[in-house]
Amino acid sequence: MRPSSSVQPLVVLVSALVLTALAWWLPNRPVALDNPYDGQIESVSFAPFRGSQSPLTGNYPSSVEIAEALDALVGKVKGVRLYTAQEGMQEVPELAKARGLKVFAGAWLGTVIRTNKLEIASLIDLANRFPDTIDRVIVGNEVLLRKDLPVETLIEHIRQVRAAIKQPVTYADVWEFWLKNPQLADEVDFITIHILPYWEDNPLPVEAGNAHVDHILAEVKAAFPNKPVVIGEIGWPTYGRDREAAVAGRVELARFITNFLHKAGAEGIRYNVIEAFDQPWKSAMEGTVGANWGLFGDDWQPKFDLKGPVVEMPQWPVGLAVAVILIIVTWARQRTRANHMNFGRALFAGAILGLATYAVSRAAVEAWYFAYMPGPRAWAAIKLLIGGGVAFSLVSASFRMLSGDARIAVGGWTAAAGDIILTLALGLAFVLSFLLEVSVTDDVLIPNLPAATISQLWPLLPVDGRYRDFPTVYLGIVALVPVLVALIAQITGRDRFLDRLAFGRVFGSIGRTEKPGTGWFTALVGLGFIALAVGLMVSEGTLNREAWVWSACLVLMSLPFGAATLRRWLV
Repeated sequence: MRPSSSVQPLVVLVSALVLTALAWWLPNRPVALDNPYDGQIESVSFAPFRGSQSPLTGNYPSSVEIAEALDALVGKVKGVRLYTAQEGMQEVPELAKARGLKVFAGAWLGTVIRTNKLEIASLIDLANRFPDTIDRVIVGNEVLLRKDLPVETLIEHIRQVRAAIKQPVTYADVWEFWLKNPQLADEVDFITIHILPYWEDNPLPVEAGNAHVDHILAEVKAAFPNKPVVIGEIGWPTYGRDREAAVAGRVELARFITNFLHKAGAEGIRYNVIEAFDQPWKSAMEGTVGANWGLFGDDWQPKFDLKGPVVEMPQWPVGLAVAVILIIVTWARQRTRANHMNFGRALFAGAILGLATYAVSRAAVEAWYFAYMPGPRAWAAIKLLIGGGVAFSLVSASFRMLSGDARIAVGGWTAAAGDIILTLALGLAFVLSFLLEVSVTDDVLIPNLPAATISQLWPLLPVDGRYRDFPTVYLGIVALVPVLVALIAQITGRDRFLDRLAFGRVFGSIGRTEKPGTGWFTALVGLGFIALAVGLMVSEGTLNREAWVWSACLVLMSLPFGAATLRRWLV
């Protein structure tokens, strides 16, 4: 080992702290808005669920909670849109009236005839009891998109409501379904369309969002020149996976919605923003992104001021605090080795420590704040444990080699544990990457199995890739670890790059004896990672930056298997 020095440990500590602080702070600096908005929003979608509450389980908010949620909106919005006339929402009109809020009331129509009748009856009753508060009525939401009812049955429900109340009546759906079913226009007083650039079949970046709104409004108005057109849903998600060039984010929502609000005011567009509050329960159907469309969090606090500035991830100080604790604890355990590094190696060790602790702290923040249901939380915990294990195996191996410590030349239980954890991580990465590309539920199962069967199998099945998160934050470190360890081994003269990179040898023994047939296995797995990377780019498109990052990770993950194959066949 090198001569001891008291300066190098401080170099390691300071460099790790500085790099990690920059990694958390730089992307979360306050961003000023180009077009800040200082007015009230016309209407927001209102569903005051929080915590474990969910319409899927019948756990609805109480009257007190509904009142508290409306109080949070007073002064910020003029009205709220309801999607159901039951499930406790029948109390909203009276509570909204007391707070000076208008209500855009709705009935939820689905496949259950009895429920539809109850919804219609409740909607009619509410509209007639609160004619001054309920100024518009929606009969059904995206019924045609979901294929819950034929258009003829939907029209019967619209006619029933229209004949029983005095308020204007409409139906709400994605704009395309109005164009596909033009006969609906004769049955309503105005047309309500949903325009969500992020969810389009060809997703659009936030910069093109309002131009898309112009285009769709013009197309719908041209198709129905004698009917007023209202935007029933418009918004942008604040967290979740990218869809081609459409990036979820708080800054993206702030920019999109403030530009739209100015546009709507100038052009007299009537609209409803989706939505008031984040909806954790939606993550069960739409992944993380489905839970994060609110202008407010599920704690009913505003995510940002429409006047700006906006911070992308306000939780970043928590992540930084976790990282600092991890750095100090790890550094205290490794400082003896740091004593024997030169200045350059100390800087390198600090960078490795900063990278590892940032990865773990970021994964911890994601698991804590953005995993909502028991299943996703369990997955997040598993990925956090595996990713954290790999990260700290990297730190231990790096410090050992950079200090010239030869006491654990080959193997040891810590090295064996590191290789086991890395193997688990690579396996998990392969499985998650495969699931990202599989869409069997919508295409195969739903058309051929009863709905009750699907509801039982849903947690076990891959779903449409548009709803699944990229696991980069958890497993990205796994892609870098073998390359970094092999690079350090080569630089320090410990082992050859190829030998240390090989699958099963990253943290463990560099044996020369290979088991027969291992070359075929490692070659196939390595090619499998590359095939997944290619398939992912084909399915996601070249505009998706997140897909590019994850595909690059998959290629890096193939390298240990390629190195193992070369050692078996060519070396």
